[in-house]
Amino acid sequence: MYGLVLEGGGAKGSYHMGVYKAILEEGIEIKAIAGTSIGALNGAMIVQGDYELGLELWNNISYTDIIQANEEEIDRIINSKLKLEDLKHLSKKLLSLISDRGFDISPFKQMIQKYLDEEKIRNSPIDFGVVTVNITDFAPIEVFVEDIPNGSVGDYLLASAYLPIFKLERLGGKLYLDGGFYDNLPFKLLQKKGYNDLILVRTHAKGLIRKPPNSGNVIIISPSRDIGRSYICDRDKVKENINMGYYDALKIFRGLKGNLYYIKPKVEEYYIRYLLDLSEERIKQILKELNINAPPTKRVLFEYIIPKIGSLMGLKEDFSYEELLIALLEKKAKMLKVEEFQIYSFEDLLEEVRTVEPPEEENVDNVKSIEKFLEKVDLSKYFNKEASILEIANIIFMNEL
Repeated sequence: MYGLVLEGGGAKGSYHMGVYKAILEEGIEIKAIAGTSIGALNGAMIVQGDYELGLELWNNISYTDIIQANEEEIDRIINSKLKLEDLKHLSKKLLSLISDRGFDISPFKQMIQKYLDEEKIRNSPIDFGVVTVNITDFAPIEVFVEDIPNGSVGDYLLASAYLPIFKLERLGGKLYLDGGFYDNLPFKLLQKKGYNDLILVRTHAKGLIRKPPNSGNVIIISPSRDIGRSYICDRDKVKENINMGYYDALKIFRGLKGNLYYIKPKVEEYYIRYLLDLSEERIKQILKELNINAPPTKRVLFEYIIPKIGSLMGLKEDFSYEELLIALLEKKAKMLKVEEFQIYSFEDLLEEVRTVEPPEEENVDNVKSIEKFLEKVDLSKYFNKEASILEIANIIFMNEL
């Protein structure tokens, strides 16, 4: 049985939902959840047994679910599509916002009332804790649901996510602030209740983070790629983040390999054998690519070529043959735009790399833009290195010469 800790992070919180999907599939029992801000809100949906409803909410989220605003206006601002008349209109809006002392979050409060069920939360077998900051009394609030007054769970969830840009409102006569300003990853809240087996789900959002515990069984699940900004509600990004959370979690739970892809593990001997099977002709081509003047023997391959490739790719000095071959294969797969969110065996990904059609060439305008950029910045060393790595990957992985 584990305690689940969900870091705050606004729109980044969609990542939590993918992680929890993997937790469900793996049959991992969660006995307690603690969260801050969006982590508390997602946690509440899970605790009350409405994960699927929470998933539906995320897949349809928009700015108008959070603040009283015009969706098209926000889209133009976020995507920098403002015209002169837009700027004039925006300046009036900002003046209005300042005079009103923040954004009207009536939609956010209505959403909490609609989707959160206090009775279900209180009757759940899962312990549930949230974090907020009482700025009236200058005191952090770390509280479990049984210590929250009846009828006030929604208020505490709102308080946990209350940002300074929101219009000032009193909850129970007091002012509150987003719990991320005190503890954005509140694992200590669960530790105090006796939970030492923890799953910590990161979003890397701004906020105060305590050093993860050294004792107990602690699993940290962290985004493998960029999950966007806290304040940008983009539905395509939400779906990508849910996918990412799901596969990142499976990677941890199942011991999958890779940095960019999700690859089933194999014994090290498999990768040693793969390298030993490289023909003399392939070794000769790699030597030429690396400008190494040596005979194309297996000894040269293991003593000179492999360390050189590892250094070229920035791998740690003690890298394994598995890490080397997977990193090379991922580099090639990424260039070919092979689907990332899928579990592969090494052979499966190799087959994809060998059969997928290369992406279309960049259009002329894009090429000219890059050329102008390169005139100002010397990136030749970087591009030469990348080209060499890809060429070595071609030699090692492509069909028989």
